[in-house]
Amino acid sequence: MLWQRLDRENTLKTIDSVKSASEAALFSPTTSEVQRARLSFYEGVDLYKLTNFASLPSFTFEYLGDGTFFQHLDGTELPIYTTNDKGRLSLNDRSVVDYLDFFFSHVMMDDEETYFIHNAHDMPLLDSLDEESVEAITGNHKPPVVQYDAGYDKYTVEADLYSDGLLIRATIEVTASGRVSVLNRRMIVNALALSPGSGIMV
Repeated sequence: MLWQRLDRENTLKTIDSVKSASEAALFSPTTSEVQRARLSFYEGVDLYKLTNFASLPSFTFEYLGDGTFFQHLDGTELPIYTTNDKGRLSLNDRSVVDYLDFFFSHVMMDDEETYFIHNAHDMPLLDSLDEESVEAITGNHKPPVVQYDAGYDKYTVEADLYSDGLLIRATIEVTASGRVSVLNRRMIVNALALSPGSGIMV
């Protein structure tokens, strides 16, 4: 994701706009930085990252916004769905994959961190595994497969997920309004020869 640091004027405007979504004292223009990234699946809505460097350690909040309204990403579906309902969501066979990658990286599913594996080399904890384990994971990984149902105006995506120490293949449904449902999950078979204590099992 490409981040662009905002100039002072837009930094001030952004901080002033998000004060209603968080305590005003959390961010000040002198100790904070605001960055913005474009998202392929929204029209006129960007991802904003606000970092306060005055505290140790520093902390960051992320928001979806168009420069006027901002939704604080709090780990639930609500801020994303609220943004979608403003009519800015634009899904197609390519952007729906980006949307799911974004969704799973910002939403806690069933109280578990779940990662959408678009590229096996981006999988979390991969650098902590031995060479044999990495080869097993990358060898079993399959890219996402997207199907569109025009009758119901929804997408079905077959994709790999990493959740609770498991590498799984899931069927994920995405409606035109961006509602996400994981219809089924199945462990990827043919033995990933992982190192003991890695925490990843299949």
